[in-house]
Amino acid sequence: MATTTIYARVPIELKEATDAYAVERGMTLASAVTDLLSRGMEAASDEESVKALEATAAELQRELDQVKPALDAIHERLPQKLGTCDCGHVLTGEDLLIKGTCPACSRSLTSALAGADQNADQNAVTVNRTDLAPFLAGVGLALAVVLLASKSGK
Repeated sequence: MATTTIYARVPIELKEATDAYAVERGMTLASAVTDLLSRGMEAASDEESVKALEATAAELQRELDQVKPALDAIHERLPQKLGTCDCGHVLTGEDLLIKGTCPACSRSLTSALAGADQNADQNAVTVNRTDLAPFLAGVGLALAVVLLASKSGK
């Protein structure tokens, strides 16, 4: 590689820092200056992409800040006890909405949510409708907030 010389006056602190950099890495002063200039040039050329990434990260953080309270509300509601399976296991919001089955006997809970006939053999699940309606309304509202926040950020 062809080389040339650059003459430049620099503050004493910068010269001392460059000397220290060279000593710490076992380099000559010329090699240290070349390394530091190369790194600086690369950083300067990447400055726009770094700014774009920082802007994207800030936007994502704003969206997360908007969505987090709604997700926290859903998380708080999921352990709520909403019914009982025929096997005797108490069913939570998480069992009904996320898992869809009784954790104890693996019975499907879909028909219980749909309000199917409680006397049907396949649906031996008792759901407290008084608790279920506000539970579903709260989860639905929180999900709507999440969706609105995600759409407003785009």
